[in-house]
Amino acid sequence: MTDEEKIIARILDVIPPGSFELTTFLSLFRVRFSEKTKTACVTCGESPELLLDKDFVEAHCQTNEHLFMLVMHELYHVILGHTTLFPRATEVRNLVFDAVINAILCSLFPQPEFTSFFTDYYPSDRMPFALLRPKGDGTPPAAESALNLLYGGSDTGTYYDVYEALLESGCVKEITVLLDGGRGATALPSDGRARTPCAPHPLLLGSHGGEDEEISPEMKDLIHKIISKWPSPDRPLQGQDLGAEERERRFGAEVDPADRLRLGIRRLMRRAAMPGKNEVRRRSVREMTCDTTTFLPDWHDRSHEAREVAFGDALIYRTAASMRRPSIRDNRQAFVYFDVSGSVADEVPSVAQALLPYCRGGLCTVHVFSTVVRPASASDLAARKFSSTGGTDINCVLRHVLDLPPGKRPRAAVVITDGFTGKPHAALAERFRAAGMRLFVGLVKTAPGYNQESDLSSIADKFIKLF
Repeated sequence: MTDEEKIIARILDVIPPGSFELTTFLSLFRVRFSEKTKTACVTCGESPELLLDKDFVEAHCQTNEHLFMLVMHELYHVILGHTTLFPRATEVRNLVFDAVINAILCSLFPQPEFTSFFTDYYPSDRMPFALLRPKGDGTPPAAESALNLLYGGSDTGTYYDVYEALLESGCVKEITVLLDGGRGATALPSDGRARTPCAPHPLLLGSHGGEDEEISPEMKDLIHKIISKWPSPDRPLQGQDLGAEERERRFGAEVDPADRLRLGIRRLMRRAAMPGKNEVRRRSVREMTCDTTTFLPDWHDRSHEAREVAFGDALIYRTAASMRRPSIRDNRQAFVYFDVSGSVADEVPSVAQALLPYCRGGLCTVHVFSTVVRPASASDLAARKFSSTGGTDINCVLRHVLDLPPGKRPRAAVVITDGFTGKPHAALAERFRAAGMRLFVGLVKTAPGYNQESDLSSIADKFIKLF
């Protein structure tokens, strides 16, 4: 058995079969020992590789559980790093990103045999390493609030919220760590009063220098399909995570939409259904029948002579008259894609209620999307019951609308989302623009410090804030 096969066997030996599709995932990467990294790293070129440092594995991954956690840490660098959900440019951002990944893994694998990989490797009484592991003996007071954010559960917000909060927290602002290639560092003590040199410290896991390497859309889609079947962390990655198994979900109780939301939806519908230069509304003739009075008898009425014999001549006659009036029937429909991922779950009931009159009146066609697209009927909107994976991916929307036959493809589409959809693949965005379609985006929620328009700015024609 080769070293690569031994590594894969050790990784697969510690988890129940089928709980994670790691066999498929690892088949995408060639696993081998290399001196290019001091811990582990993943390359995402034409021949993706998972590189491990042999000395590091022998020293810190003597158990299969520890090796598994090291490899999972690297895989989450790929999963999260290449969605650009957590941008990183500095040593401090890299450290916070690692802290978030380690917290995710500790929530997925809380057993001591797994979490001990971090608690054994990182000291609990020194900053900033106390942030990279669960709380332990001698944890500095400066790290308490940060660890509560990382390990506090779903009530502390999404992992993206935690990432942003950590960057703004006092303890992280005090950290002035220079990795210096792993040869040593200058670290700020937990009391924050003076800088003193420290001995060579544990390295950050993985390689943080090549995170901007672009992964191919094909591999990203394949990874997406694999990860969608993995168990979800204890809280979402702001809805932009890759999601879990698709299932039918019921979203909250019926909520009366606010006036601003109703107005925003109306504006979106008008923009998306606006006729183009070559579009003509269908003209028709509307026939109406109404009762009227006249001085002349209706000779088509066979009972007229009988009434004249019985009652004599009448001065005024009542009759039914037919009227033909030209009518313009507006058969335009807005094509709506409604985000039902985990990050917008609280807003789904009110948005669904605001869309319901348009759907019942035949003025819009509604599809819901997470990492998949599914049709939504008026009854679905009324019941607030939709199929969702919990994650978000705008590319599934673009594929859906582009795969429609040209005759059924809308001239414009509406996307209602919180903006955390991920950036569209360049090829799909180009096809969308080449098809001459327009995209109007209704934004729900507000996210302090985040530009909600950034993900869709390359393809959207107009953003309208609904809340």
